[in-house]
Amino acid sequence: MQKIIIRLIIDIAIALAVLNGWWFIVLPLSFVGIWIFPFFIEIVIAGWVYDSLFGFVPEMGLWGYAGTLTSVLFLSIISLVKGSIR
Repeated sequence: MQKIIIRLIIDIAIALAVLNGWWFIVLPLSFVGIWIFPFFIEIVIAGWVYDSLFGFVPEMGLWGYAGTLTSVLFLSIISLVKGSIR
């Protein structure tokens, strides 16, 4: 029950930070979420929402998808590191 409450608090904080465009808050919260919880897909959702709000412009090329690509990269790297440490 306590982990569910912590996950909800982290999710709400991530959602509010993404809506305001504050990636400097989203990334540390996502790192904590990935480390604590077994499958923290919320970081990918946050990246997708961020790109939907501030990116996805065809003229930007891959930079328009920077939030999604970064979130998938961080999820993959931290999951691999967590698996090798634990």
